[in-house]
Amino acid sequence: MHLGEVSWTAAQTAIADQRSAILPLGSIEEHGPHAPMGDYMIIDAIARRTAEATGDIVVPTIPFGYSEYFRHYAGTITLRPETLDAVVSDTIDCLVRHRLRRIVIFNGHAGNGPILEPLTRRVRRQIGLLIPTVSPLQVIQNPALIKQVYGDNVQLGHGGEPVGSLMMALRSELVHLDRAGAFGRKQILGMPSDGLGAILFRNVRVALPLDMRDVTPETGSLSDPSLASAERGETLIKYAVEFCAEFMRWFRTVDPWVEPDAVTPLKGG
Repeated sequence: MHLGEVSWTAAQTAIADQRSAILPLGSIEEHGPHAPMGDYMIIDAIARRTAEATGDIVVPTIPFGYSEYFRHYAGTITLRPETLDAVVSDTIDCLVRHRLRRIVIFNGHAGNGPILEPLTRRVRRQIGLLIPTVSPLQVIQNPALIKQVYGDNVQLGHGGEPVGSLMMALRSELVHLDRAGAFGRKQILGMPSDGLGAILFRNVRVALPLDMRDVTPETGSLSDPSLASAERGETLIKYAVEFCAEFMRWFRTVDPWVEPDAVTPLKGG
């Protein structure tokens, strides 16, 4: 059930049936010259397919995330951390007010993670609700799955795989591999970069605020876009949905409510 596509009375019935709520978050940011920016479409599809398998409720996907390090690429939309916190907090507040007993966040963008972690801790502290955050795009990084899908010695990375394949499986008309260009990872200050938040000094991670254009060619691609295929994408999505559905079924068997520290509004620190 998609919350935005049913009446309030249908929602009321679903809540009374003790269904869980899935709250998906994505982003709008560059994924190379060949793939669409709206990677929220991926998490939206995974959330919808999961709910179809489990009978749970999907909240409309929040398409904007914290993507500050992609800000130089035209079309990127990034929310301030406090804005994203407020939107997610208000959404959770509404769901709890309508007596949804279980809420699971499906996070489709790694940049949202550092904001969601203190937010969900605050929810626990203030009202006593444990809210898990599942990251399906991390789920599909399972080494055995990657070897099955791509073979040995493949390097995945932003602006290349696996998003190209995921998008080809979902919206093939939006992917144009002929537009893909150079890919790879550059050094920063003569040192290897690690993600978008560190360099490696003597093989030790040292935090450093990096932008995407610091570490990639002009294309914004870290890995080889030519590996993309709809077949690979569908295999990855199927695996993610199966994992998420299994998690949702398990979560329905436990009580996520614990003793709060204090009964206060969700807003604020």
